[in-house]
Amino acid sequence: MKVLIIGCGKFGVRLAEYLTRKNHEIVVVDNDPETFHALGAEFTGRTICGVGYDKAVLEQAGVASADVLIGCTSSDSLNAVVANIAKNVFHVPTVIARMYDPIRARMFESMGIYTVSITRLGLDNVVEYLEGNRSWRVIRQLGDGAQLVKIRVPNSLVGTGLASLNIAGKIRTVALERQGISMLAEEDARCEYNDILYLAISADSMTLARDMLQL
Repeated sequence: MKVLIIGCGKFGVRLAEYLTRKNHEIVVVDNDPETFHALGAEFTGRTICGVGYDKAVLEQAGVASADVLIGCTSSDSLNAVVANIAKNVFHVPTVIARMYDPIRARMFESMGIYTVSITRLGLDNVVEYLEGNRSWRVIRQLGDGAQLVKIRVPNSLVGTGLASLNIAGKIRTVALERQGISMLAEEDARCEYNDILYLAISADSMTLARDMLQL
């Protein structure tokens, strides 16, 4: 993958070095050239000095062909602006933003921008998101026999009734998040674009659930 990392602080450096080891093509952008000295000898990507929300800087970094853009500066506002430009102007397929403010994080997740925070072990979450299934995340074990899974509704399921996703004793739709607002799942509700569903899935039905949800 071609990954643009905006911000070369400690978090950006860790991401850049980890993704380099995984043989991804990395470009790091920061407005302070001194920060690039923190990148280790194993880093083989490019560095560009400039403001991360400057369209000309992003174009120089190759945003038009990027698979992923990660905004990880120390500023929520800057990460929000960069993520919005990447998602809505350059249509980068996967956009991730580090957010300290949980309210702003929920708003951006409702727009299809994945968010991470230091309190949620940011690096681990980014790695899980990039290398796992980006629309599927186990968020809690429910005893020994089930898991609570968070999924983003794929386009193929838009319009599908929630009731049709339930299988007795195996899969149960618990809650729905729409445009940043969470609610209990009503069986007569239908999936909409960018909805997030929370499902309780028995341990022996995970593959079945992935197949049914086309994830």
